[in-house]
Amino acid sequence: MTQRSGKGASSSLPTNRLFQTSTMAALLDAVYDGEMTMDELLKHGDFGLGTFNALDGEMIVTDGEVRQFRSQGIASDVPSDLKTPFACVTRFEPEQTVTIDEPLDKEAFEALVNKLLDNPNLFGAVRFTGEFEKVDTRTVFCQCRPYPGMLEVVAKQPTFTMNNITGLMLGFRTPKYMQGINVAGYHLHVLSDDRKHGGHVTDYRVKRGKLEVARISDLEISLPRTKEFAEAELLPAGLSEAIRTAEGG
Repeated sequence: MTQRSGKGASSSLPTNRLFQTSTMAALLDAVYDGEMTMDELLKHGDFGLGTFNALDGEMIVTDGEVRQFRSQGIASDVPSDLKTPFACVTRFEPEQTVTIDEPLDKEAFEALVNKLLDNPNLFGAVRFTGEFEKVDTRTVFCQCRPYPGMLEVVAKQPTFTMNNITGLMLGFRTPKYMQGINVAGYHLHVLSDDRKHGGHVTDYRVKRGKLEVARISDLEISLPRTKEFAEAELLPAGLSEAIRTAEGG
């Protein structure tokens, strides 16, 4: 069975309130199995990103639909009972919308979003819909126990470059003081218009399209009660550098 739409489940939720399951620090320490299913996740939002148990690919959530990018960078539907060890979702309601009509690289795009959000100490939700000159992506691949650490996994991750595509890129900007809880800075995933290709974004250059942003000041975190989470090292030395490496920053 493929994932159902989450629109009905999330329509009564407040807008622009971030829900997160587990933490990025736990994922770095190979806590790759969570307890939350896709059905449960969509009760908290219809827009977001994450990964799947056993680190089986990248996740994008758009309009209440969950797509999974495995190691080939190909997007597929997922069963509603599939579980996640880490994900962030919201019910996205844009506060500002602007038209981009000239090419912007990653740094210029982020500077524009920062200006629109106008508060570095709040989370931000970001969605760009339009044309890309290029997008560099990666997808993690399914792991087997005993699980290796995240840095060992990403050292072998498949990477892809998509040129001259149309699609959507979405995700979150996280304040610096939340590093380890989430990913400080920008965490974005992309999905092509044909809904067949995408993954975790490492670099990009947009050409033209629509940029939508919203500030997020409400945050809920659901922490696992598993043995693996209880034993995880969540404040290791070099945490920030490890996260930057893992995220391709």
